[in-house]
Amino acid sequence: MTDSTHLAGMTWGWGAVFGLVNLVLGGGAFAAWLKNRPAMQKNKQDAEEKLRDDLITRVQKLEADKAVQDAKLEAERLRHDAQMAIMRHRVNNADACLDALLMLLKTSPDKVAEAVIHIEQMRARQQQEVAIERGAQAGAAIVNVASPPHPLIGE
Repeated sequence: MTDSTHLAGMTWGWGAVFGLVNLVLGGGAFAAWLKNRPAMQKNKQDAEEKLRDDLITRVQKLEADKAVQDAKLEAERLRHDAQMAIMRHRVNNADACLDALLMLLKTSPDKVAEAVIHIEQMRARQQQEVAIERGAQAGAAIVNVASPPHPLIGE
């Protein structure tokens, strides 16, 4: 006769189950695990919060760095545009001088010496204008380096 509540002559109940679990898990390991579970969950939650805060800080730093790089890129683009405008101006001036010389040569070849003097004066004036433009551009670059615009303020 076998009774399902008996196993090998012992009564099988909740006390036996907890005793067996306690024996298998090395004594108080299960109780220690149950006792420390809230502390482990708090540690895990604290670690996740620290990781989230660190990532938010890194993202904010990257956004600020990007804003600075965007400001530098915009300043470089403006400088490049100014240089290109000076180059276009010089080419247009050279074209105007050449056109003036050709027109004078066609209309009155006997006044070439006089035309050359006028064209040389025009070229000297144009070179002074280009020098002034370059000086203004260099001054703007120095001011920009001395006090770069703040990316968050927009000054």
